[in-house]
Amino acid sequence: MITKIRRVQKLLDEAATHAQRFQKASQMGCPSGCSLCCLKKDIFASPLEFFPLAYHLYQNNKADTFYDELEQRTQNTICALFSTMNISGWGCSQYEFRGLICRLFGYSTTSDKNSQKRLVTCKTLKGCSEFQKLSSTTLLKAPSFPDYYMKLASIDWQLANESLPINQAIKRAIEIVSSYFDYSGSKRAG
Repeated sequence: MITKIRRVQKLLDEAATHAQRFQKASQMGCPSGCSLCCLKKDIFASPLEFFPLAYHLYQNNKADTFYDELEQRTQNTICALFSTMNISGWGCSQYEFRGLICRLFGYSTTSDKNSQKRLVTCKTLKGCSEFQKLSSTTLLKAPSFPDYYMKLASIDWQLANESLPINQAIKRAIEIVSSYFDYSGSKRAG
């Protein structure tokens, strides 16, 4: 399990670095304090991409409390990690452990029906002048959504392909990781 968690974290870090390089090359950037993508009510993710978060919560004896909070959020489908009470304003309360979807959205590509690269992004970024200037050469530098999700699937095919609303994906990750460590006899790492 530790190996799987480390592999996922390595992939998450790689995706974030790749997206940052593309941001720099494209000169595109989210407006300061935007976070509108976090407020969407229909974000889907896989439990696997939240294994590092679940392990972090477990190690810090916060998994049960966070799980209980998720249990009570049945009507609120906005990501449970989103906070209006962050030190730096509003945004992700667990930024270091955010999922793959969070690291790629806005700055990654997929292919259209003509096999042309297109950016998977929001209306805000589509409205900026830098977006209008994107060339096909620059788009080749962007992370590819399908490629990163295939890399995730190579770690655990079943869990990577389980698409759930984001809060349910986080909840499932906590269930799996906590159960493993609770019943395997493994001690909490510090």
